[in-house]
Amino acid sequence: MLGLITLIHQSFTQQAAASNRLATLFAIACLAVLVLQVVSKCILTRLSQSTAARLQFELCNRIAAAPLPELEACGPHRLLGTLGGDVGAITNALSQFPTVCANAMVLISGLVYLASLSLPLAIGSVIMASLGIASYLGGLHWANYHLRQAREDRDEVRKQLQAMVFGIKELKGNNRRCVEFMYDVLLPADTAMRERLIKGTDILGAAHTWGRLSRFIGIGLLIFVWPRFWPVTSETLMGYTLTILYLTSPLDSILGWLPALNNANISLNKINALGLMIDPSKAIACGTQIPEFRSISLRNVSYAYRSPHSDQESFHLGPIDLLVMPGEVLFIAGGNGSGKTTLAKLLTGLYTPDQGELLLNKQVVDQAALGDYRQMFTTVFVEGHLFDRLLGIDANPMQLKRWASILGIEDKVDFETGHFRLGKLSRGQHKRLALLVACLDQRPVFVFDEWAAEQDPGFKEIFYRHIVPELTRNGRSVVAITHDDRYFFAADRVVELVDGKMVSSRRQRIAA
Repeated sequence: MLGLITLIHQSFTQQAAASNRLATLFAIACLAVLVLQVVSKCILTRLSQSTAARLQFELCNRIAAAPLPELEACGPHRLLGTLGGDVGAITNALSQFPTVCANAMVLISGLVYLASLSLPLAIGSVIMASLGIASYLGGLHWANYHLRQAREDRDEVRKQLQAMVFGIKELKGNNRRCVEFMYDVLLPADTAMRERLIKGTDILGAAHTWGRLSRFIGIGLLIFVWPRFWPVTSETLMGYTLTILYLTSPLDSILGWLPALNNANISLNKINALGLMIDPSKAIACGTQIPEFRSISLRNVSYAYRSPHSDQESFHLGPIDLLVMPGEVLFIAGGNGSGKTTLAKLLTGLYTPDQGELLLNKQVVDQAALGDYRQMFTTVFVEGHLFDRLLGIDANPMQLKRWASILGIEDKVDFETGHFRLGKLSRGQHKRLALLVACLDQRPVFVFDEWAAEQDPGFKEIFYRHIVPELTRNGRSVVAITHDDRYFFAADRVVELVDGKMVSSRRQRIAA
């Protein structure tokens, strides 16, 4: 840009022959500026979008690997705010950076060549500006088409981001499902959105560049063509040139970018404040071997919830001693707030005990083995998330149809694609779809958190009398949190909790 202005300035002091030579150089310089700015914008746009994509995917990996208590302390609203709002603020600041760079160059040039404008030349500049605006609007319309499509694609990305946050326990319990979700669901949706966004931004950047460059073309025409038909002094031309450059308002553009830059800085601080730092060596492993199951035990295990603003305990579970054997049906009973779900999370490795030990096959499960240990469980929690498709499971189509028929949800399953129709599901249907996924998963231990609480009497009968016995075949175990004492006959043992303490553990399995 500064080179163009230098050529313009030199033309005021050169003879006619030299001016013709400068006109040729000016035209070449205009073409060079157009090409260089479009190319540089495309490169910078790709760099900024790539950086934003890496940041977002890194955050997803951090969330997938972070301890569950840390995620629960953050809360879904903070996680979704970070993935959506904070990353969006950073992306917004980065996406404006190419325009800011171009405006900074124009600003420097404009500050050098500041002056005033005469009326005849003002009329000419309005005509040239109108032509430039018309061509810019054409490019803007083209760019907006792709940007609108990108906004629609963003809805799918947000949907999958929400699925990841609310389904984190299901992902943690199945590494293969986690990998498939990350790379086969989330990443393709994000890539499709960003491809449209990049295309629209490229076109928009070219339109912005052309809009600014058209002013220089207008200046060139008025400098090299206008004097041939309308007498004008070089001082007037100089004043016109400097004023037009000043009216490009690059300063306003840069100042307008500063709030976005500040928001991006705040967002980065919020992301760092979440503290979701993980060991880089901990990668999500596909096809992790499920350990052999001979026994699972909790030995003198305690766990406490603490206030986020102090170290004071708000609830204490334990000490708990519990043994789960292959082929066993274990019911956990107790009132609301007695610690049943907390016990289930300790048993499945989603929580780590404050005190005591978790043992698999009489061997202590340490932090390094915890990821493999979690793969032993298929879970359906009260607040569990249901993905819109089967993930991490090689489902037999006949088994899929069979379980869907047993659970009365054939119309909620697309048997060709394995996708679920999640619109307008009742809570009971939602739970039955989750149970279908669990039955197809066939891990060594099934954990159900009050699954039957929202089922009608008919499905309760099916669950306790038919499904639970079928799941325990081949040495698999069922651990169910339940209030349905009329079905305690279906359990081998019933454990009762009161205020975080195990008050009884009795054998059942009596004739119903």
